[in-house]
Amino acid sequence: MVVLPRAALLALTMFWTPIALAEPVSYPELADPLPWGTNKTYADLVRLVVPGIDPGHTAVFGSGVIDVRHIGGEDVDGFEPKTVMSPRIAAIQMRSSGLDRVALLLDLGETGYDVSRFVILALFDLADEPRLLDAANVAFDRDTFFLESVRLPAGIGDDLLATRSTHSNSSQRYAITALILARNDRLELVDTIQTLDDKACAYERSQRLDVRQDVRESFSDIVATVSELTADSGVDCDDATVPGPRTRTITVTYRWDANRQRYVPDSDAFEALARENEKRS
Repeated sequence: MVVLPRAALLALTMFWTPIALAEPVSYPELADPLPWGTNKTYADLVRLVVPGIDPGHTAVFGSGVIDVRHIGGEDVDGFEPKTVMSPRIAAIQMRSSGLDRVALLLDLGETGYDVSRFVILALFDLADEPRLLDAANVAFDRDTFFLESVRLPAGIGDDLLATRSTHSNSSQRYAITALILARNDRLELVDTIQTLDDKACAYERSQRLDVRQDVRESFSDIVATVSELTADSGVDCDDATVPGPRTRTITVTYRWDANRQRYVPDSDAFEALARENEKRS
């Protein structure tokens, strides 16, 4: 095997446009063919995660789904899905270890908890025979999906992507965004960012997350910004007032720590925001 020096890899990366940024998220069915010059279908990939799935697209957890960790290291007891019926699939192309990969987000249905579903993020190598590289449960709330605006070539040949888990009630919408790095064909959690949209008689407040990469280098800085806007509802609410400030911005930069081999935030501002939002709920 020929190993290119790091400088050569960097030069190649500068002239290569990552397919993860060029291709949108797709939502295939199990029977759909893989679009990468192979005679395989998405069902062939799903069976690497749900080997017990039958021709009717049903599988029972006890014999049908591989064991996976939770990406956040949380206790997974009780998170097992019930009978899996035709898993919902979302697919993206991305890079890890400097090679083309495919990531599938597989919603396998309800779990033992009312507030969460069982959603597996699985990373595949399709170079020859499809091969499962890594898989993790990425559900943090009731509904989980790819956040299409966040797919960045954070490292040389390693992409960063995001999933978002949400649930809503009549006056609040909760969201947990998970920043996930595909490094060395392994899914690694960088951080989770909690945001909350809420409204009352006198106002509506929204929190919007933007994630960008800074200077392009071996592991680019990742800059995440939550912009909060509180707007007057225009309704007469007696003595109710609009809380301040009307606008604010919270920014955290994640920098690569070579000693710890992971991204590290430059502050605990998002932890403080999460605590604040919990008090609002």
